[in-house]
Amino acid sequence: MKTSFAKIVGSAGGLLALGSICILGVRAQQSTGNTSSTTVTTNWIGALVAGRNDALDRITQGPFPTIVGQVEIGLRSDGIIVWRQASRTK
Repeated sequence: MKTSFAKIVGSAGGLLALGSICILGVRAQQSTGNTSSTTVTTNWIGALVAGRNDALDRITQGPFPTIVGQVEIGLRSDGIIVWRQASRTK
């Protein structure tokens, strides 16, 4: 009984220590320059994907991924994900 309790407590303590090291060790880099003076560009990379229920053959129980063509997703040069209404000309 004591050895199994010690294994559980030791494993939990080890995971807690590892998690705290990972959380404290990973930090986001702050921008040192003035970001308002630079131009921000957007790379429009694709369309929105959302889950919809399968109405035709009902093979799966849950929703399956479906493209929503009315919304485009883009990645700005500063790392922000943005979206817009899709353009009609493609």
